[in-house]
Amino acid sequence: MTTAEGRVIRALAALLAVVLGLALVSCSSSKDTAQPTGESTTSTTVSPYATTIATVKGRSINVLENDPTGATSTSTTIGPAPTSTLPPIPRSSLNSAGVKKTDTGFEFSNPTYFRNPLVFDVVEKQGDWIKVLIPVRPNHTVGWVKASEVALTTTEFRFQLELSTFHLTVFKGAEVFLETDVVIGRENTPTPIGRFYLLEKIKQNDPNGVYGTWILATNGYSETLDTFNGGLPVIAFHGTNQPQLIGTRASNGCVRMPNEIADRLADAVPAGTPIDIVEVAPTAQSNL
Repeated sequence: MTTAEGRVIRALAALLAVVLGLALVSCSSSKDTAQPTGESTTSTTVSPYATTIATVKGRSINVLENDPTGATSTSTTIGPAPTSTLPPIPRSSLNSAGVKKTDTGFEFSNPTYFRNPLVFDVVEKQGDWIKVLIPVRPNHTVGWVKASEVALTTTEFRFQLELSTFHLTVFKGAEVFLETDVVIGRENTPTPIGRFYLLEKIKQNDPNGVYGTWILATNGYSETLDTFNGGLPVIAFHGTNQPQLIGTRASNGCVRMPNEIADRLADAVPAGTPIDIVEVAPTAQSNL
């Protein structure tokens, strides 16, 4: 190689290094903060459709009735005020299904009576405490649990039941996952309105029974019945052996759906999925 050739090669190498350096700089936004080597730059943005679910870790958990954080808000419910004048569940004379009233709030057993993990829907986080929606009556009651006693996950599924049209729509994020017409409560045993969540999924041994293939129990209770068949009057979404009643008011407050829909929901949606029960869906209201 001649001296002249060597000088040309070195010049080309230097030029290539400059070009590569500029290319690497152009791949990084000047607005980004430099990340130390080894740190992840993955975005932690939470989906606007995500609901946070708190799953209890221990064999039981105490839920405080009053806010222990000293926050100014004193509300103990979310959503519309329940219409029920019935006594609360649980209460001192009614401690059942793994739930009991205490001097400071409630004590829940984990797993549930049906051997499923106990979950709550998270309303907000307040330092070492988490405000959660809980399965008691009055409906929409909230309580406070220690953050260290629950594990947090999220779901993008959500139910919207429009009572006026007997129509259930289940969303996953912004998309419709499925929709179906359903049976709702009779006039004297109406399906309650408000924000609820899927408490647990209970497989039925007899798919031809009155509850069909699955019971998807919510955290809500009837606002007209204090007991049902000797047990608690839990509001549930479930299958049916009378599909001909779909689109009518024929239940004691529960929501009946075709068995194939109950199967799909039991397979896809997690406990903790939020449920909005409304008289008229918001999209319909905006067009009035």
